[in-house]
Amino acid sequence: MNTNKVILSLAFLLAGGLALVSCTKNDDTTIVPIGTEDYIEDILAVVPDSAFWADYGSIHRGPIPPNIEGAYLIAPRLRIGTNVPGMPSELVEPNANLSFTKQHNGLIVMDLNETSETVTDTVFVMGSGSNFTAYCIEDKSYDLILGSTSYHVNCRRGIVISGKVTAAGISDFRYATIVMSAESHPAGAPMQEAGSYFFYKDGDNLAERMTN
Repeated sequence: MNTNKVILSLAFLLAGGLALVSCTKNDDTTIVPIGTEDYIEDILAVVPDSAFWADYGSIHRGPIPPNIEGAYLIAPRLRIGTNVPGMPSELVEPNANLSFTKQHNGLIVMDLNETSETVTDTVFVMGSGSNFTAYCIEDKSYDLILGSTSYHVNCRRGIVISGKVTAAGISDFRYATIVMSAESHPAGAPMQEAGSYFFYKDGDNLAERMTN
């Protein structure tokens, strides 16, 4: 193949890639942006594969995720696993609200209200059919109270959320929070080591869709 043909072929490939990421649809034909793989692998690289996936289960990596926009209630919110020494692996925690808005090109704005409000637009969504997995990285700052001691925690964490979209909500709902790096490490504070994680699920297997 001569040089002119190579250049022409590369031009067509580039144009095709730009066409994918410039898609404006906001439904089940939404295309995941090219180049998200490194972002996702940055989250998953800090957890040991065998232990993490044994508890979390499967994720969905398809290129055309379903539309997951909506507000959902995680109730009861169950902690079902952790690798943090001294922390209970099974625990009923306060209910949490989750909302997804402005889905576009495999990106979405997420608001996860758990210990404190988390709003981020750096969320990637992958999947196929009704199944999806969403990923985000956030800088988290919060006060952790253990007994009579309060720790101010700063860390970078990844969040992985998966499930199946239904008319009633998200079935098979699970999410994991993963410490990617510790920006501060108060003496004695747990949950600060990179690779620490927690798993959660909805106790009745459905994060219910909330209506206005």
